[in-house]
Amino acid sequence: MNKKNIDKLIPKAMEYIEKNFLKNGSVKKVYQGYLASFGPTVISSGLTQTLAFYSADSEKNKVVKMMFDILDMKLDLKNTSYNDYALKNKILEANIACKLAIRTFEMKD
Repeated sequence: MNKKNIDKLIPKAMEYIEKNFLKNGSVKKVYQGYLASFGPTVISSGLTQTLAFYSADSEKNKVVKMMFDILDMKLDLKNTSYNDYALKNKILEANIACKLAIRTFEMKD
């Protein structure tokens, strides 16, 4: 993973959060938890299984969509294999950027 790439993604993540997650001045705390658990799940279960798991739940899928949107990538679980090492690192960089960005907002239950 590359710190410079993460630093470039943080402003995109903040803008995305403001547009899509910020309601009445705060963000649901559950999204912070989903982002926090995404990386360890990728490490333990693999990227394809993690994406399938997160995409099955509409709330969890919102954080996956955010990561792919800030990377300007399309999420297609049916036609693509996500086993590529470089792709995995890009998605984990996006995850870190989103985790750091979401912490700047007020959280609510």
